Amino acid sequence: MRIVSRILLLVTSALFLSLSASAQEVETGTKAGESFRLKSEIRQERRDSIRAHKKVWVSVLGGPSYTPEASLGLGGAVLTSFRVNRRDSVSYRSFIPAGINVSINGTIVVAGTGTLFFNENRLRVYLKYEFRNEPAHYYGKGFDAIESVVRSDTTTRFKKTSFLFYPRVVWELKPGFFLGPAAEVSFASSKDINPVMAEDPYFNAFKPSYLNVGLGGVIQYDTRDDISTPTRGMLVSGTGKVFSHIFGGRYDYQMLDLEYRQYARVFRPRSVLAWTARTQMSFGDVPFTELPMFGTPNDLRGYYWGQYRDKTMAYAIAEYRHMFGSEEAYRKGRFYSKLGFVVWGGAGTIGNTPAEWTRWKWNFGAGIRIQVQPHKNFRFDVGKAPGQKGLLFYMNMTEAF
Repeated sequence: MRIVSRILLLVTSALFLSLSASAQEVETGTKAGESFRLKSEIRQERRDSIRAHKKVWVSVLGGPSYTPEASLGLGGAVLTSFRVNRRDSVSYRSFIPAGINVSINGTIVVAGTGTLFFNENRLRVYLKYEFRNEPAHYYGKGFDAIESVVRSDTTTRFKKTSFLFYPRVVWELKPGFFLGPAAEVSFASSKDINPVMAEDPYFNAFKPSYLNVGLGGVIQYDTRDDISTPTRGMLVSGTGKVFSHIFGGRYDYQMLDLEYRQYARVFRPRSVLAWTARTQMSFGDVPFTELPMFGTPNDLRGYYWGQYRDKTMAYAIAEYRHMFGSEEAYRKGRFYSKLGFVVWGGAGTIGNTPAEWTRWKWNFGAGIRIQVQPHKNFRFDVGKAPGQKGLLFYMNMTEAF
């Protein structure tokens, strides 16, 4: 009996020592894991802090690209953000993106839309610039002419070289209320005109090459929490421009642009429902390259660029944007928190006047997002136009609207 008692005592002691050692190992492992995660979070916060105060922060993405107009090539996007005044901690970081595409059919495109912030966000400079040397397509003006032409090298294609510089400067007069001047300088040259285009009456009303110079003003009500990637707030904007030979351009015409955007968080902080409605109305001798149109990378993605154009245009889009993870996960450096997706649907129309807005073209698509800087995304979108063969692909910095 004494022997059995000793054996039980030895087993109990061994088991107690084993459990104590295991518990110590678990506690040590837990502390090591917590220490590793803490160090990782500290490193990420230090990197974000350094980047947030950097004078200039440049992000670059690129690779093979393909579009129906440009064919196979190399495309990329560069996002440069910076603080105009490092002592101004209230202003957003100014940003200037650039999309670049060079393809085997001779296409060269450099384009971007950025914003500069001054004086605690009260002074803003919006910049849009563009250089394009590419094969382009002209289908005509108005639904009847456009939908009677089949897209091909001998019916719609021509060679276009164009340049655009479009600055706007606005000052905050009251909270959210901005007002300021606008200017636009553009040049367009058309070559290698196809036989169908050569007989188009609207195309023949203008010279093959021309310079346009316009002056005007901007009025805005803006409560967005961010300019490049808003999650809350709204924008109501009106822009009017007068183009005239008096300013140095060739043709005299006027352009009115009205736009409404709204953003709301849904489901969770990093899920956003965005919607917009926009109209452009032109008056006078508007060259065919300057006619209001939809189908650009910033509206109804899925239609060919410039396919639908007329003296007036309108469209509406609703888009759901979802970024994975939380802001805390992003601050901790979790890779998945820099990824997201979007889906959208919309419709657009054209007409010589708004009274002709009776036929609408529908559109839908989806895309992926990669956050390259805080609140600034690289986007890759795939759009579809019902009734039109194939899909169209888009690669840009910052959101469509």
